[in-house]
Amino acid sequence: MDSNSRWPRRLALATWLSALPLVVLGGSVTTLRAGMAIDGWWILDRGNGDHFLLAYPIEKWFANAGTFTEHTHRLFGALVGLLSIALVVMAHRAKLGAQRIGWAWTGLFAVCAQGTIGGFRVLENSPNLAFLHGVFAQAVLAVLAANVVLNDPQFEASRPREHSRAASISRSAKLAIAAVYGQIFLGAWLRHTGNDIALVAHIVFAALATGAVIALARGLRECRDAELVRQSKRLLWLVLAQVAIGVLTLVAIVLISGGFTAEVSSAETITATAHVLFGAFTLQACVAATMWASRRLAQTVAIDAAVAAEVAR
Repeated sequence: MDSNSRWPRRLALATWLSALPLVVLGGSVTTLRAGMAIDGWWILDRGNGDHFLLAYPIEKWFANAGTFTEHTHRLFGALVGLLSIALVVMAHRAKLGAQRIGWAWTGLFAVCAQGTIGGFRVLENSPNLAFLHGVFAQAVLAVLAANVVLNDPQFEASRPREHSRAASISRSAKLAIAAVYGQIFLGAWLRHTGNDIALVAHIVFAALATGAVIALARGLRECRDAELVRQSKRLLWLVLAQVAIGVLTLVAIVLISGGFTAEVSSAETITATAHVLFGAFTLQACVAATMWASRRLAQTVAIDAAVAAEVAR
């Protein structure tokens, strides 16, 4: 099998797509406070059935919303793990090169680490591990999204051209990724604690993260590169949508549910889960834009005036 095979791209895309329901289901688990709906990790309901994870009875799976959401979340996690293994195998068979093989392994290790954190979160009934599980999930998704970009034939075929703004865009991209991930961290802190300080920090930091993403989008647009302009538009739409959903989520929590400690309303479940999902999309878009900018732009080489004069002679 050669490096032009379509299967690595297909597997990378399938892995990423299969991971997206995990964000929705994981967000719903947190919102519904159903993290301990099922006891056990690989062996479920110890002393009350001792069911293997992949053989959990349907009648128990569909017993209530919490159990259904939690077990479906675990099944999708297993699927993502299997697809990650397949991508690593395919990357080696297709001899994709050190970078793409390395990122495939990084994706597999990240998925395994995330699953392990989730498993110990249940075994130890640990709120701290639940928080870590939520935050690390976004990093895992970003890695899976990076694999999709790396296995894009257009990305592979792209060659950089010198551009005077390459260095500044690289800095803007790193700032945007850090700001968005910082905002995700604060959002997870807020969702798991309902802390007033976390709420204030999340709202204030939203302005910084939004500004960082908009600055990156503007820089990409000004490069006048078709692909980077497309990435710019995606960033702008996602960050604006994320801000709007964030406002709706706050309204749903405060005015409809009655606060962070009150019974969760349907409006809060929908908006909060959408907010988590679009936060993931925004982070992944920043990572993808960074990768494309690095691939398409090269820093302009500065030539000393004396050297230039010597060359001219």
